[in-house]
Amino acid sequence: MPSTPSDRTPASGPVLLQSGRTTYELIRPLEQTWHGELLLARRRFDTNTGDYVVLKRLARDCREEDYRRLMEEVAITSWLRHPGIAGMHDLEGTAGDPYLVLEYVEGHRLDAILEFSAQAGKPLSEAFACYLGAEVAAALHHAHMLTTEKGRWLRLVHRNVSPRTIMVGTRGEVKLTDFGAVWASLPERQPTEDDVLPGNLAYASPELTRKGSIDGRSDQFSLAAVMLHLLTGRPLIEGSDRVTQELSELRRRVDEATALGRGDRAAAALVLELRAQIRKLTWGFVEKIRELTTGDVEEATRNLSTGLRPILRRALAPRRTDRYTSCEEFSHELRLHLWRIGQLYGRQEAEREVAALVRATARGKAKGSHARGATSAEGPRPSRGGRGQSGRRGASSGEGRRKKESPSR
Repeated sequence: MPSTPSDRTPASGPVLLQSGRTTYELIRPLEQTWHGELLLARRRFDTNTGDYVVLKRLARDCREEDYRRLMEEVAITSWLRHPGIAGMHDLEGTAGDPYLVLEYVEGHRLDAILEFSAQAGKPLSEAFACYLGAEVAAALHHAHMLTTEKGRWLRLVHRNVSPRTIMVGTRGEVKLTDFGAVWASLPERQPTEDDVLPGNLAYASPELTRKGSIDGRSDQFSLAAVMLHLLTGRPLIEGSDRVTQELSELRRRVDEATALGRGDRAAAALVLELRAQIRKLTWGFVEKIRELTTGDVEEATRNLSTGLRPILRRALAPRRTDRYTSCEEFSHELRLHLWRIGQLYGRQEAEREVAALVRATARGKAKGSHARGATSAEGPRPSRGGRGQSGRRGASSGEGRRKKESPSR
């Protein structure tokens, strides 16, 4: 994942939308999210270059339910005000084609950092994991305690805490992103009970998979599972990486088949078949999460340091009543652990550690390229066209998007 938008960035791109004297130009598609797609855009004020933002818009063939969920996300995100949460700038576009303008965080997503660590053969430090965990836990506590302007507690739960929704900025700041799968006690809230489970199953809490009552301790479990992955290089549930990849591929194929249109019978039949495969794979893995025991958690955490082991074991307790009462308490314990081991770790230290990891990964790739070049001199020359760009999905412009009748905002 590029750390800055300037890498191979065109001088100007196609205009996605214009609002008054502000123009949004497409830089590149980023990815699909819970009910939309993310696009990196340059925001220009008059003829001057402004800044970079992330635009979230509904997928081409969206449902009315998706539109209402996006409006819920707008309402919730507009209330979130915390330095550890990527914020919302504005809502642009039209009622039928809305764009959510989100803060752009220059840096690396945590799943990319995990990949760098694996490629470089260089594990992340315990201090980095605790710093990141404490920062995200503090952000989650703010979200969990969120109230409306009238003082109504929203009982918000993120439901998608994973390496894909955590950013580490170029200055070492940590940001929680993507509240598209959020649960909140909003009036006339759009239900999700009939949909595929939200979020990343590899880090889902047992209670989330049961679709029963959940609270902030579900996010606490997910964050602790992310930390465990950072510390050990392995997810909590064996095989979750493979399942996540297979689900991602199946959903990509669903998107492709859906884009052909509802009038294509073969495509419609394929969509039904693929969704059946998704349900089978999802619920097969869900059973593993539901069967998680205290013994499983103890085994997964046995190689952690003596001081950190009980903290992660409590946050990963299969029963939520055995976890910390809040993410605030979890954050406090992680910071206290850093103090006990004499680690003064903050933004500067995180910035240096991630930068060193990126450099080590780049050196490894360079050595690999030289080695392949030396080998190719003795044998067939490898094709240069075999590698494509990273698999990011999303439309590159507004063309071809399906317009629909939507209630006015």
